[in-house]
Amino acid sequence: MSSTDRQRRRAISGSLALGAAAMAPRAFAQPAWPVKPVRVIAPFPPGGTSDVIGRVIGAKLQEALGQTVIIENRAGAGGSVGTEVAAKATADGYTVLVGNASPISINPLLVKYQYETLRDFAPISLVARSPQLLVVHPSVPVRQLRELIPFVKAQAGKLNYGSSGVGTLAHLAAEQFKNMTGTDMTHVTYKGSILVVQDMVAGNIPIAWSDMAPALPQVKAGKLRALAVTSPRESPLVPGVPPMSAVLPGFDMVNWWGLFVPAGTPAPVIGRMNAELLKIMKMPDVVDRFASLGVEALSSSPEELGAYVKAEIASFAKLIKAANIRAD
Repeated sequence: MSSTDRQRRRAISGSLALGAAAMAPRAFAQPAWPVKPVRVIAPFPPGGTSDVIGRVIGAKLQEALGQTVIIENRAGAGGSVGTEVAAKATADGYTVLVGNASPISINPLLVKYQYETLRDFAPISLVARSPQLLVVHPSVPVRQLRELIPFVKAQAGKLNYGSSGVGTLAHLAAEQFKNMTGTDMTHVTYKGSILVVQDMVAGNIPIAWSDMAPALPQVKAGKLRALAVTSPRESPLVPGVPPMSAVLPGFDMVNWWGLFVPAGTPAPVIGRMNAELLKIMKMPDVVDRFASLGVEALSSSPEELGAYVKAEIASFAKLIKAANIRAD
């Protein structure tokens, strides 16, 4: 090869290298996040706890991120319809799920869905927790849990109880109650606890375990009667309402809510969202708004939420097997 040819080849190679270097940032640099609206999926109907939690946090995230945050209600199958939608979404940080115990930890143990929690989701942070509230219609002639047990036994199989779907914490709480008391009731499912409460107020369902958000205002208005909470101790959210464990030792079933994104979402995006949530969940107006819903505002690291969910799934799997709980 002549000296001229070698010089020409070096010049061409140098030009290609410079061109590749110039193109590399455009080809591989991650765009700033977020550059478009963020969708928050609440897998229950408007007005329910998941919906309100999503809207409160969404408004704060919108301020912090400088982008529109859209709340999308995708109800059905005890929260699993919306959860499936989130699981299948692009892992780019523009779809966030308001997950809770039912569709995240319980439902997949009872029914085969198109998602696996530990495989398909990346945790961001816990945001709230709360016990369920056992409520009855005023026409039910009982005023405390001890009286409810013989009342239900006397009408074996004739009473309906409502829940927000198969596999929800409300469903599991009711089945645990039946298992521990030897009672029998018929399960009637709805797409969300707000719909259960509405039907209870109308007199169509006598008994339910419900999120506090839709039930508590009706209790305060005298349209429903609260008998117990499902936490192991009395809740400061409803002073004077005893825990179910006072009559049924060991009864403990507390709901929680957390934010998740599809697995594979870039770590910097998860880190940014977690950092914002750590600040948002301490804001006094957020704490007060959550308290009005009957839930406690809190936060965590992604790792803490991930470990919590993993432990919950193992615990609920044992409970479901021991109580022989099956999907309808």
